[in-house]
Amino acid sequence: MDKLGFTLHDQHVHTCFSADSKEDVEEYIKIATNKGCKYFVTTDHLDLDIAGTKKDWIADYGKEFELFDSLKDKYDIQFLKGIEYGYKVSEKKRIYKILNKYPFDIVNASVHDYEQIDFYFYKDFEKYGIEKAIKKYFDTLIEVANSDWDYDVLSHIDYGFKTLYLVDNNYSIKNYEKELILIFKGIIKNGKVLEINTKVQEAINDDEHLKYILRLYKSLGGNLLTLSSDAHEKKRYLSGYDKYVRIIKNSGFDRLCYFVKRKMYYYDI
Repeated sequence: MDKLGFTLHDQHVHTCFSADSKEDVEEYIKIATNKGCKYFVTTDHLDLDIAGTKKDWIADYGKEFELFDSLKDKYDIQFLKGIEYGYKVSEKKRIYKILNKYPFDIVNASVHDYEQIDFYFYKDFEKYGIEKAIKKYFDTLIEVANSDWDYDVLSHIDYGFKTLYLVDNNYSIKNYEKELILIFKGIIKNGKVLEINTKVQEAINDDEHLKYILRLYKSLGGNLLTLSSDAHEKKRYLSGYDKYVRIIKNSGFDRLCYFVKRKMYYYDI
């Protein structure tokens, strides 16, 4: 339990309203309620013109939020509305149309793909060249971090790096310090929050990787963090929180952020 008297809630969660998840919303809610969370939020996907397939992933947010309304009396928890969108300059108009249509509490921005490269698939790194792909990944993150785009949290900045690392763990995030500094300076300047994503951290499975990121961010004046699981199934909800809260705290941070109606609040840790 945190000092506010309730448990951290997960702020990056995908349900059956996302194209890549089949999980029932209520399965997550049951876990959050049983663990004593005050809040519950989903952040289902908005990814447009996806590399490779050129398909759109657009959650039916209206239907999802209607479901929340129907469950308010069933569960003793406060429902919040969230979204994770894939940053893509060519789709800014359509992204903003969705952002302006619904009263989101939290908006996560992510870099998932760029033109023909999907940063989830190592085959795309091989096809277009490893160095070219990872450079484009970090260049796109630098772009969004230093932009005036509308979001609260920059999600999983090591998402694309993770793809490389799982194939060849001789790669180190330290090799991209120059790029990370530009990303961190951008979000600090713009008042955005850095997400620590336990799905990515558990895949990389190297605590020194995360400690390095946290030390570098803090050395530049960064102090705004969220901790999220990126769950796509119920067993991952709040996954790794005890471990990663300890690492975050031992790295010199004493609070984590959360959002209600796009306003930032804090959990003390």
